[in-house]
Formats: sequence, structure tokens, C-alpha cells
Amino acid sequence: MDVKMIKIRQITIASLFLLITISSCYYDKRDELYGPNKCNTAGLTYTKDISGLVNQSCAGCHNAANPSAGIQLHDYVSVVDCIKNGKFVGSVKQDGTASNMPKGGSKWGNCELSKLDAWIQGGYVQ
Repeated sequence: MDVKMIKIRQITIASLFLLITISSCYYDKRDELYGPNKCNTAGLTYTKDISGLVNQSCAGCHNAANPSAGIQLHDYVSVVDCIKNGKFVGSVKQDGTASNMPKGGSKWGNCELSKLDAWIQGGYVQ
């Protein structure tokens, strides 16, 4: 092989490598692929939307039989009472106004917090 042929071959291989490398660097946006992450905050009720969050995150420690710190969060009335006393929202938002909850658990996500706010603003519909 002559030098010219070797150079053409090297350029061809380098071009193919560059083409493959560049075409593999494609970044999709999550919203474009799957649609926006929707958090439905319309028409929320305690029974349908809030009780599951409270039961999963709170009721294990704040139950009726042995409520931690004397705070019961086992039913609609006890949750509404706790919210109205001003500690519940600050605890789950972990905003520094109350003890962060759930203890040892994950902070509620933005959607869960938005649902809680919307439910409260909607008048605590049972």
C-alpha cells in the first residue's frame, strides 16, 4: 500500500469513529419523552388523597394506641386538629418551624406537599 492509500484509510476510520461518537451523544428531556410530571391537586379529599400519605408516613408512630409525643394522626379528625395547631405542615415540609417528620424517613416529595397544601386550601374535604 502506498502512503496516500494509508492516509485515506486513516481518515475514513477517524471519520467513522467521530460520526459514531457524536451521534451517540444525544440527550432526551424527560418531559419530551414521557410528558410533564403531573401532580393533580384538584378535588382532593382526605379519604382519597391524604389518608394514604398520612398512614404511610405518620400513623406508625402517631397512632391512637400509643401516640408518639402525644400526637395522634390516625384519622381525619386527628389530622385536621394537628394541622390547625400549626405543627403538622412545618414538620412534613421540614421548614425548621417544627420537628422534621417523618423521623428517619424520607421527606415528602413536592407533589405530596402540593396535595397537602391544596387540600388545606380546599377546606379539609373529608
